[in-house]
Amino acid sequence: MYSIEYEIIDPQGYVDTLSGLVSFPIDPTKIFPIASYQHGTTVEDDNVPSVTGLSLSNQEVSLISMIMSSSGYIIMLPDYAGLGSSEGYHPYIIAETYTPAITNMIRAVKEMSNELDINNSFMYNNQLYLFGYSEGGYATMSAQRDIEQSMLDEFDLTVSIPMAGPYDLSGTMVDFYLSINFYPQPYYVANVLFNHLHYYDSLDNLDQYFLPFWADTLAGLFDGTHSGIYINSLMPDNPIEILLPEVIDDFSINSDNFFRQTLEANTLLDWVPISPTYLIHAVVDDIVPIANAQVAYNTFVNNGAESVYLIEMPESVGGHEEAAPLCLLTALDTVSSYQIINNKGDTNLDGLVNEIDYDLLIEHILSSTIFDLSERWAGDIDFDTKLSIFDLISLQNIIENGSD
Repeated sequence: MYSIEYEIIDPQGYVDTLSGLVSFPIDPTKIFPIASYQHGTTVEDDNVPSVTGLSLSNQEVSLISMIMSSSGYIIMLPDYAGLGSSEGYHPYIIAETYTPAITNMIRAVKEMSNELDINNSFMYNNQLYLFGYSEGGYATMSAQRDIEQSMLDEFDLTVSIPMAGPYDLSGTMVDFYLSINFYPQPYYVANVLFNHLHYYDSLDNLDQYFLPFWADTLAGLFDGTHSGIYINSLMPDNPIEILLPEVIDDFSINSDNFFRQTLEANTLLDWVPISPTYLIHAVVDDIVPIANAQVAYNTFVNNGAESVYLIEMPESVGGHEEAAPLCLLTALDTVSSYQIINNKGDTNLDGLVNEIDYDLLIEHILSSTIFDLSERWAGDIDFDTKLSIFDLISLQNIIENGSD
């Protein structure tokens, strides 16, 4: 298990150093898929995967890391911008910020496989899984959208599993916020409002939107050193009441309201998924209503999506926080049905070792056909970093002995 740092150019054009956690199985004879898990909401810089690791203080991260790496996945968990090593505020529920955090970490993990000692390294195949819960579900869908729209030449997305995310910000979430008098995690709403103002406008204008106490306090509360529990202890039961009354009134009726506009800009319904996509959500989610998943599913299907599935977790599993473990286990069971682990000799990475692989290896040796890194690694059966007649002999022995 490794904590790593990597650079991104953020959507505003600035270079930032991000961090994350990587765990993988050690088996020099096999090639494993990469899975990226996007974690749920945290506001503390040190409550992120790269810092907590397998500590029981972060059960979400430790559970995912242990199960996935022991089940044959290279599992990576990005911290996100503004958390972990990254400076500044975390741009919470701002879609465009999650993609570079995830895709650049995938690139960093692939590069890492070349830098580790061969006895402690790993090799990846062409499978890629994205999944996450709550904020992580939103981050997963955001990255999937961007990958499918502009990066499929680099990333071959096998399956995506967004869970319990607020995909329909401008519809379901706005209606929900305006209809409730009590919210179990009020700091979530404050986090959205504060960071949307910071990202799209300026913190100099806090007093134009928030009551005086909150205009003076929010920047300090979201500096990465305070817990959600502490922020909740200060919040009203109805979180939008931290806004000025006239801002609440305008938010309620005016589609051009600043926050209405930022929520609309970050709603994730303006695309059609290509990859197999499983929306998992608890029917009695009390923090992120299941209507987010239902609206997303219906919108995608009505717009022509052919591989989108909605899994509604029954009332018995509980609300947003209580349902998380079973949602995660359902996701893990789902990805296992797609998993391919390749053995040495599987040069076309189809999960089988046979004469097709032998013919491909001959072709490469005779004509220097270009293999990608994983294919070349699969063909290098004798681990000498070269493809030669000795690898052909070893591969023929594997095929004749019936090993796959």
